[in-house]
Amino acid sequence: MRWLVQPSPAARARAPVALFLVFAALALAGLAAQRLQAGGLSPVEVEAFYRGVEGGEPLSAAALWEEVHVGAFVYGFVLFMLASLAAVAPRLDGVRAILIGAAFGATLADLFAPFAIVARPDLGGLRVATFAAATAAMWALLAAVAVERVRAGRDARA
Repeated sequence: MRWLVQPSPAARARAPVALFLVFAALALAGLAAQRLQAGGLSPVEVEAFYRGVEGGEPLSAAALWEEVHVGAFVYGFVLFMLASLAAVAPRLDGVRAILIGAAFGATLADLFAPFAIVARPDLGGLRVATFAAATAAMWALLAAVAVERVRAGRDARA
């Protein structure tokens, strides 16, 4: 609790930032678990989930938009917070724009990949690829911010 009464704003921010990083990791893990239930990492299973199994009906437009809504909330919230933390991280100057841009582009592609799968057959691999890219980009941004925060804390104590 000593961090609460220290005069340094950086010292007061350490615990809340650490808690947010844990929350972000849990949110990304939860999204990954949800995706694994929706076809996993197999293009065939992903396509069956969205297009229907053996002549079944594909997901409705409302169901697709609901999935976009859930993904947009999780990706958007976590990306906004990580980008905000990265914005004030001086050690990320060289890679900040690349990390945030890659995460934004990959998550946007992942959000709208289901519409392509429903529109055209044999695009299950697209969803697997966009999910892998979005997940990797978000975890890379999370790791970069976490490492920067650890180093900043270590420097503050030295």
